[in-house]
Amino acid sequence: MWQLVADFCELWCGFIMSSAVRTVLLAPQHWGLGHVTRSIPVIRYFVAKGWRVLLASSGAGAALLKREFPDLPVFELPDYGILYPSRNMYWNMAIQLWQMHKAIWLEKRAIAKICSAHQVDLVVSDARLGAAQRGVKSVIITHHLHFPLPLKLFEWFADNWMRFFYMQFDEIWVPDYGSEKNLSGDLSHLFKSRKHYFIGALSRFRKMPVTPRYDLCFMLSGPEPQRTLLEQKILQQIGELGPCRAILIRGTEHGDPLPAMPLLEVVPLATSEVLNEIMCASELIVCRSGYSTLLDLSVIGGRALLIPTPGQPEQEYLARELQRKQLFFTVSQDALDLQKHIPLAQQLPGYSQFEDEQTLSQILDARIGIIFQD
Repeated sequence: MWQLVADFCELWCGFIMSSAVRTVLLAPQHWGLGHVTRSIPVIRYFVAKGWRVLLASSGAGAALLKREFPDLPVFELPDYGILYPSRNMYWNMAIQLWQMHKAIWLEKRAIAKICSAHQVDLVVSDARLGAAQRGVKSVIITHHLHFPLPLKLFEWFADNWMRFFYMQFDEIWVPDYGSEKNLSGDLSHLFKSRKHYFIGALSRFRKMPVTPRYDLCFMLSGPEPQRTLLEQKILQQIGELGPCRAILIRGTEHGDPLPAMPLLEVVPLATSEVLNEIMCASELIVCRSGYSTLLDLSVIGGRALLIPTPGQPEQEYLARELQRKQLFFTVSQDALDLQKHIPLAQQLPGYSQFEDEQTLSQILDARIGIIFQD
C-alpha cells in the first residue's frame, strides 16, 4: 500500500517537473554560416536556463550545429538555396523570388510539424521568415530591417515585403545597440515598430589574451559561387606576399581539395572555440563584411580587410560605412590586390570594444518574461 502511494507521488512529481520545463526550437537561416554562428550564444542561454532545446537548420548550418552541440537534436529544414550568379542584386532577387516564397512555405510546414511533435513553447528564428507559428510564441533575430537600395521603388517594395513576415512574430530581436553608437546604421535604425528590441552584440566569441600566431587569417563564407571565386583569387595571390604565417578557414567541408602550400594552414570548418582563438591570434583578418562577422570583430577588437560579397547591397553598405568612419579598409572582390590592400588595412584600428550595460542573459530574461506573461 505505502509502496503504491510512494510510486504515485514519484510519478506525479515527475509529471509536474516535466510540465514545468519549456521547449524551445532555435532555427537559424543558412545563407553562409553567419546566422548560425550568431545564434550560438542564444542557444547557450537556453541550455543554461534548463530549457529543452531543439535545433533546426539546413546544409552546412545543420552540420555546424551538430558539431557545436552534439548532445542536442538537430532537425533538417528546407534550404532557401539562394545563389548570387549575377552582380545585379535586382536580377538575383527577381529570378529567385518564387523560389524564396516556396522555401518559406516549405519551411513553415516543416517547423509546424516539429512544433506539434515536440510540444514546442517558443520558436526562435534567425532570419527564417516562415518560422512564426499560430499558437506558438515566436521571435525572429534580424538586423536587416531596411534595404538600402539605389532605386527607391525597389527599396520600398523590399522593406514592405520583409515587414510582412517580420510582423507575424511576437518580437523582433535586433543584435545591435539602440544608441547612436551602433553597428548596423540604417539597416536597423530606420525601422519603426513596437515589436523590435535591441539586445546588444550577438557573438559566440570573447576577447582572448593570446600570443599572435598568424600574420593573416583568411575567413571565407557566404553563398556559392562567390565563396569559391574569392578562395581562388586568394590562392592565386598569396604566393606574392612573401614569407608570412597564414591560415585559411574555407567555411565549407565540400570544396575541392586544395594544393599544399608551405606557409598556409587550411581548415575546412572550425568550432567556435577554435575559431575564436585563431582570430584573436591573427594580426589581420581578411573576410566578408557580413554582419555576423562584424559582430565578432566588435567583440574581439580585431583589425580586418573587408571584401563584400558581390551583389549583396547590405555588405557593401556596411563596408562603405566602416571605411568612412576610418575603422576598416574595404575593397571589392574584383579589385582585390593582397599586396596592395593588406598594408592599407593594417593602418586602420578596427572596432573599439563596446561596453554592454546588461549581459545577454539579463536582456533575454526580461524579453522572455514579457513574452510569456499572461
